[in-house]
Amino acid sequence: MLARNGRLFMTYSASATDAHYCMGMLTARDDADILDPASWSKSPQPVFRTCPEHGIYGPGHNSFTVDARGRDMLVFHARDDETIVGDPLFDPNRHTRVQPIRYCDDGVPDFGLPVANRPLPS
Repeated sequence: MLARNGRLFMTYSASATDAHYCMGMLTARDDADILDPASWSKSPQPVFRTCPEHGIYGPGHNSFTVDARGRDMLVFHARDDETIVGDPLFDPNRHTRVQPIRYCDDGVPDFGLPVANRPLPS
């Protein structure tokens, strides 16, 4: 859950446990009755998904934190391979990843695309 810009943004893992695994999002005003289903609107498309161009598949199972500079950060897991061998719920190839969250001009979080892996500086 992110509480920012007068709204609540609740993300969730969606779709299958393969490369279609992604994040969806519900939004409500921060002064709304959050127990009333009518207070929430659902994003029509996933807000974070597989990016074959970056070699990142099935991003999801996310949470949020703030870095030392005060930036909102998305923590999630994803795979480097599109194909899963064996049971997808026990896939040892999912790795934790972290990247900053940007916000659109209207205050809605923009998770962008999963960032491609880069070699760590030596």
